[in-house]
Amino acid sequence: MTGPWILNEPLTILATGDVPYLGTALGRLGGHELMVHCASEPPDLRVFLDGRLVYEVGMPTPGGAWFKACRELGYHPEAHWDLDPALILFRQVLPVLAEGWRENRLPFEGNGVPEDVVCLASVQAAWEAGVEAVGERMQGVPGGQLVADCFDGLPLRAVVLHDDPARREDFVGTGVDEPLMGIFLHLGGSRSRRVTLAKASVVGTGGLRWCPWELGGDWTEDGREFHATLRPEAFLWAAGLSREAPPGFAAAFLDGLKVVLGMVEPVVEAYRATFPTGVVWHRDPLARYLNHMIVDVRMADGRALLILDDGTDIEVAGLKSGSVCVP
Repeated sequence: MTGPWILNEPLTILATGDVPYLGTALGRLGGHELMVHCASEPPDLRVFLDGRLVYEVGMPTPGGAWFKACRELGYHPEAHWDLDPALILFRQVLPVLAEGWRENRLPFEGNGVPEDVVCLASVQAAWEAGVEAVGERMQGVPGGQLVADCFDGLPLRAVVLHDDPARREDFVGTGVDEPLMGIFLHLGGSRSRRVTLAKASVVGTGGLRWCPWELGGDWTEDGREFHATLRPEAFLWAAGLSREAPPGFAAAFLDGLKVVLGMVEPVVEAYRATFPTGVVWHRDPLARYLNHMIVDVRMADGRALLILDDGTDIEVAGLKSGSVCVP
């Protein structure tokens, strides 16, 4: 098992079997029952949660029921670095369940997840590749060696996505007037010395762009885009380096930032797209609302809220009590 056990219930193995061509295991995690089947020829892996299939080979991520179970058992993306629900399943839960197997092996690739899965490890691998590319690009550039050392000292620890229109707080609890939508990359060796890169916007303000983001700090908006709230020197501090930047550092840093984010962004977007619908804390709002029923309509502070069957709500602009709105 890799990393600390962060869920608030232990994993208990109830039964295990390992016969030619098939490995099986049954376990309990809190109030949930887990079952895994693994066949070596052809490579096959199926995971069931409370009798429902949540993963089989070829899926880009475990099903939404597993994500909800992790949330129920204490997983918080803001607090738990280097782990997400997929990594909890593939790097922690399944290796323990399959620990006694000898005939069959879990079909995991080098980063500890099945080949087709997109998860936090995928984004971290893209970040590391970007950092390596920055090191090569900075050779001979004024201030470039310090930029390379800076990025090398800033591992990507967490990807936090905020896209819940009902939420009126940013990722550190600061109140905002409108729902804050965005992707936040947490970097650093420790939570006390970290920086954040954000691709964020307020609903209705247009497109998103990447910028350094200060934890708990104010953000400003100009031309429907966000200004950076962190200076490049803050990244030196987070990397454990002197904050005294030589001439040329700022320009080289921004150039390096563009390089690494250019490599990371496609993987981040793929990662975001794999999160299951119905997980209200990670998902594109439109996709979250598909295939759900409206079960109630409420008025709150002059706003009409359509309540969906998964407990989320949609604010309908311009709809007042007693009026009828036809899409």
